[in-house]
This record gives sequence, structure tokens and C-alpha cells, in this order.
Amino acid sequence: MAGRVGELAMATAARFAVFDSRERNFFLAFLVVAWIGVVLGFAPPSWARFSGQADYPAPLVLQLHAGLYMLWMVLLTAQIGLIRTGRQAVHRRLGLAAAAMIPAMVLTGFFAEAYSQRYYLTHPPDSQAFFIIPIFYVVAFGVIATAALVKRREPAAHKRLIYMATTVIVGAAWTRSIGGPLAGLVGDGYFGMIANTFTSANLLLAALIVFDWYTRGRLHPVVAVVVPAIIAGEFVVSWIYHAPQWLPIARAIVTPLPGPAL
Repeated sequence: MAGRVGELAMATAARFAVFDSRERNFFLAFLVVAWIGVVLGFAPPSWARFSGQADYPAPLVLQLHAGLYMLWMVLLTAQIGLIRTGRQAVHRRLGLAAAAMIPAMVLTGFFAEAYSQRYYLTHPPDSQAFFIIPIFYVVAFGVIATAALVKRREPAAHKRLIYMATTVIVGAAWTRSIGGPLAGLVGDGYFGMIANTFTSANLLLAALIVFDWYTRGRLHPVVAVVVPAIIAGEFVVSWIYHAPQWLPIARAIVTPLPGPAL
């Protein structure tokens, strides 16, 4: 049995060789799409803050949150560039920065959104049901990105986990620009909420699935496990979002947390 497992592992490693030029180009294309989403999604609210038109002044936790998520994109860009130029040793050393960044990104993401939802307790639209969505984003990102660190000695698995972790947060950026029009088309019901909130991320996940099938004839094991888990999480999030019991729970969570005076 152990021999058979070893043979399967070797076969998977051979089939998903990371120095395949198609794979390098695919991840470069993903990086371009990710940056476009970040610019389209976050440039307008960032400009609103700089011009004093935001609903409330940005607290320190929100500034740290924005800075860390932008730093993640910069790090991802550098890492892809290092691999493409054959500087794997530098890539590995620089990757250690992610070990400190991931928990910081999770914590600042949670408390920045909690601050926002505390503000909206006393201002329209007063919809703390939304809080479950950023909770899902930070938990999913944190778990998948941590798994990527654990798998850093398995390059094919590592880079696919980084792709999927980044997809979670980039999907949120894309949703800022296309979520509204989608909601106008599909509504905000159980399935409508899944469509208008997660379509962007799911299209990126679908691209990874198609790429693996087209180039390797099968899904990499981490893709086969993580993508269904993400999709299942989206259905759970929509159920919680629409559950009448969730709104008072969300309000109870954000009320004692740091934020604007109530």
C-alpha cells in the first residue's frame, strides 16, 4: 500500500511539473486579472476617502487592512516575477514574509469590517447580515493561504493554493465593481446572493479547473478538495445571510467591538 501511494505521489508530481511554460503563463494571466479587479474594485472607494467623501474616516485598523492586502498583491507579483526569471532561492526566502502577513490580514480584515458594521448600526443601510460575507472571506483566505505555506515544498500544490487563496480576496474586489449590476439581474435571494457575490471568484476557480483538465487531464488533488469546499462555504454563507436569526447575532458581535460611538 505504501508503495502504491508513493507511486501515485510521483505520478502526480510529474504530471503537474511546475516549470511548464503553460503554467507560468496561466499564473501570469491570473495576476493581470487580479490587478484589474483590485483597481476597479478599490480605486473608487479609495478616492472617496482621499477626497473626504467616505461615510466615515478610516480608522487605523482599516488602513492596516488595506495596506496588508495591497502588500499581498505586491508580494504575489514579485514572487511570480522571481519564478519566471529563475530566481527560486529568492522566491523561497521572500515567501517567508507571508507567514507573518496571513494572520495579520485575517485579523485586520475582520476588525476593519466589524468597525464598518458598528458604524452602520446607527446609519443606513443598517444591514449587519452582510457581516457573514467578510467573515467567510477572511476565514477562507486564512485557511487556504496557511495550507499553501504548509505545502511550500510541493510547488504545484503550493502555487494552486496561493491562487485559490488570492481568488477569495480578489473575487471580493471584483464584486465591488460588478456585484451591483449582477444583483440587479439576479436579485439578492438565496441563489441570487451567491451569484452577485461569488461569481467573480467562481469564474477564476473555474479557470483553474479548466486549465488543469486541459493541460494535465485531471485536477490537482488540492484543487479537487479546496474548490468544492469553497463552493460549499458559499451556500452556507447565503443560508446564514438570509436566516432571520443571523441579524441579531451579527449585531451582538459588532456592538462590543471597537468602533464609532453608538
